[in-house]
This record gives sequence, C-alpha cells and structure tokens, in this order.
Amino acid sequence: MFTQAFLGLVLQSPSLVPGLYATDRGQIYAGFEAEPPDRRTIQYFDPKTRRTGTLQPASGTSYETIDTPTLKFTFFRPLAALKEHRFTISDGGGTLGVSLWHLSSLVKRPTIVLVHGADDETRDMGFIIPYFAAHGLNVVTYDQRGTGQSAGDWRYTSPQSKANDVIAILESLKHQAGFDPSRVGVWGFSNGGWVAPIVATRYPIAFLILKSPAAESIVQNVLYEIEGTLREHAEFSDAQIAAALDFERLMFRSVSLDQNWQDASAALAAARTEPWFSYMRIPPELPIPPPPPVLAGLRAALIYDPTAVLKVVRTPTLALFGTLDKNVDAPDSSARLRGDFQANGNRHLTVRVFPDADHTLSATTTGYEDEPLQPRRFVSGYPEAVIEWLKVRGIVPRTPYVKN
Repeated sequence: MFTQAFLGLVLQSPSLVPGLYATDRGQIYAGFEAEPPDRRTIQYFDPKTRRTGTLQPASGTSYETIDTPTLKFTFFRPLAALKEHRFTISDGGGTLGVSLWHLSSLVKRPTIVLVHGADDETRDMGFIIPYFAAHGLNVVTYDQRGTGQSAGDWRYTSPQSKANDVIAILESLKHQAGFDPSRVGVWGFSNGGWVAPIVATRYPIAFLILKSPAAESIVQNVLYEIEGTLREHAEFSDAQIAAALDFERLMFRSVSLDQNWQDASAALAAARTEPWFSYMRIPPELPIPPPPPVLAGLRAALIYDPTAVLKVVRTPTLALFGTLDKNVDAPDSSARLRGDFQANGNRHLTVRVFPDADHTLSATTTGYEDEPLQPRRFVSGYPEAVIEWLKVRGIVPRTPYVKN
C-alpha cells in the first residue's frame, strides 16, 4: 500500500503526474486539471460507475468526490505511473509550454496531441492523459496561449494560429525518444475541432479524433449557443431572441468586413438597454469601430468557416457527438462532416452519436450547462469508443496495455 507521504506526492505535488490507480473500489484514472486562476484540482474517471469530477483529500491514502453522493477511494498502488517531460518551444506566436507524458520507459509508441477547446486551460487536461497513456499512447499537451509558460492570449487566437502551434510542437518532437512520426494523431475537443483538421491537411498525421466538433462556421456556432442560452433561461420571447440574434449578426458582419460601423454603433447603444444583452458575445465597452489591433484579434477569433478544410481532409477520423449538445448543433455538424468527407472521397470517417449526452458527452436530460446534474457521469460507451476505434485501426494494442 502507498504510504501517505508517497500518495501526497503523486496526487498533490505539481512536479509529479497523473496515473491509473488500483483502489478499494477498482481502477480509476486520476489527473490534474487547471484553468487559471482556479487552483489545480484532481480530476478522476471511475469506469465502474462512469462517474467523473473532482477528488479532494479525505484521510490517509483516501480521496473523496466533492459531488454527492460521496464516493471515497483508498489508493493501493499505481497500475500506470506516468512521467512528464516538460519543455518549451518558440514559433510565430512566441514561447509555448509543452509536456510529453509517457509510462515509466519512453519507447516508441503512438502519440496523441490534445488540442484545447475555447478556454484558458493549461497542459493539465485531467484524467484523459493517463487514460490514453494506459492504453498504449504517449500523450502531448501544452499550455493554452496566455497560460502557464505560453505567451499570448487564447481569446484572440485563430484556428489557423492554433494549428501552427500544434505543427510546431510536432516538428519539435521529431528528435524526441519515443516519438514515432508514422503513428501520431490529434485529438480536438469543441473549438479544437476546428483546429485539428487544419493540422491534418498540413502534417502527415495517422488519425484524427474530434469530440463535439462544430462543422459550421464560428459565427454560426456562436449564434446557436446564444439562442440555446436565451431559451434555457425561458424569460425571453421569440421576438426578443430574434432581435438578439439580429444584433449579433450585424456585429459579426461589421467585424468581418470592417464596415457599417455607424449602424453597428447605433445597434450596440440600443442593445445595451435590452435584458438579453448580458448574454451576447460582444465586450460591453467595445469601442466602435475597434482599434486595428482589437479588430484583428476579434477577426482571428471569430471569423472562420471549416468547410474548405474539411473537404480536403484525407486522414482517418472519428467524430463523437451528443444528441443534447447545446454548445454545438450536433445533427447539423455531423451531417456537414459526412457531406464534406463524402465530397472529398474520404471513406475513413466514423461518426458516433451518443443519446442523452451533452457537450462533454456526460449524461444529461436537457444538455444545458447550468443543469444541476449530480453526480456527473459519462454516457455509456464514452471514452471507451475512442480506444475501440484506435484498436480497429491498429493504433493501440487489442489487449490491455496495462495489466491488472
């Protein structure tokens, strides 16, 4: 059994890393998760109950869930203790902080790069790191722009610039022990689903995994999210929702074309008096017209349509959707993805749609982020579907990589 001191080092010291652990309740995956300025937390996934969330110290070698009903896990031994190789690179966006995660011996295994969604997440991306590593993959993560050791600002980066970062990371790994350039893939969650396909068109990756990706433009996706949010709160009429979406479209057109700023200014002044304005994606104090650097940042972050890229992706791809996703129009995006791949003759697309799943593929009854579901559980089949797909493609072993 672990001593208390050793367990504390494994799960609390920022210098050490996640793993797959044997506990009195069976195996669980535990990893760090961090979105500044929040403190670093321990995220877990329990395959038996399908629960996921945050663990906190209880007593001795035990940790317990912060949501209810409370589960307590007593840790016995690591089945897969990960190591982390931290380094920095420099590309056109400045310094980028990167980690290569691997099992005890760094040998040539398939490698997967994890691409962030739209948030300020660091390289600590939770249980999914040890989950992939325990199934035979080396894992690469990086600090989102403006977090950790990475320069810049994640709020004003384009899908293209994010793809540049991933490609720069892949180029830097070519001389790393354990890196097999013929078996490298990219995972993109949410907004990362715009980034990962760009990488696939510019770097010879072997596989592509898209979790809750939007195959629509960023503008279309934002409008979908806004409408869902306004309907969630059930305090706005159809006419108010239509007015809010018209306002947002006008602002997007002005940003995209850099024109009609007089109309945009008048619309913004009127919108500030509306009860729905706080739900819009326009900064309240945005000067009209925005100064050139601000306008450039807004255009980078908001003006992108993935259609042209998706129509030239030749990489085998797995796309995962939830039927109740309120952040991405899953029926429309899955249909667009199928159509774009069919248009380019790529027959290597697998689409999995999970019933009663939200944006993170957690079980839900409404899909709304504010829904107070406790405890949080992944739907049946996720994340196992990812490993099964990789097995079929010969990327990871068919037998368990980590023995019980």
